[in-house]
Amino acid sequence: MESKGKLRILIDLEKLNTLNREGCLACGHKFTLGEEVVLARGKWEGFKYIHENEAVFDEKTNEHYEKRYYATMKEVPAEQG
Repeated sequence: MESKGKLRILIDLEKLNTLNREGCLACGHKFTLGEEVVLARGKWEGFKYIHENEAVFDEKTNEHYEKRYYATMKEVPAEQG
């Protein structure tokens, strides 16, 4: 699935200084100027900025999810059935 443009931002200097304390929670790398990031849900609480290529957009919920977290969410109902 691909990311929706309205929910993506480019890293500017202000965001870079704010977000690089934690870095990308999905891949563990730091952000760089001009990278595209999205607010996504994951194993963490609430929404966090992660690299766009680490995210999946779910049209049903209209939200981004970290890829591994999303895959785990999709597996759970199949195992219960």
